[in-house]
Amino acid sequence: MGVHARLAGTTLCGLVGLLLAGFSPPPGRLGQPAAVPVKLGFSYLSQAQTRDLWRRADNYALAEAFLKQCGSPSHIERRMIMAARDCIETRALYRVAAYFRKKLAELAGRYTFVCDTDQSKALIKSTRAKIDHDVEEVRSMCRACFIC
Repeated sequence: MGVHARLAGTTLCGLVGLLLAGFSPPPGRLGQPAAVPVKLGFSYLSQAQTRDLWRRADNYALAEAFLKQCGSPSHIERRMIMAARDCIETRALYRVAAYFRKKLAELAGRYTFVCDTDQSKALIKSTRAKIDHDVEEVRSMCRACFIC
């Protein structure tokens, strides 16, 4: 490797380091925190995002009703609350959880699912995997939140 290539590599690493340092919170004054963590709530959502949230809650309630009837509940409500509690307002979490529980009860009373076919067993497995992925995605997004 030539001198110019090493110099370019060193300069690039230094530049990346400086850019990343810019994403750290600024120092506070006299021991005071420079930033106060903020939790997100409904006020941060657009109307379209709010509609999407309720649609997703409906879909998760249907999935959980299916999984519960088939003896394989995902416990998505508890898991999502645990994943999001550090970056979402408690009041917002409980509002969504209450809606989810109401919808779950409604759907569980309305539908009877077939659970013992090969197709149902495959659906149980894929539904659980999708929920596991979504919970981990929420956890990851919450950890990466810059303002939380």
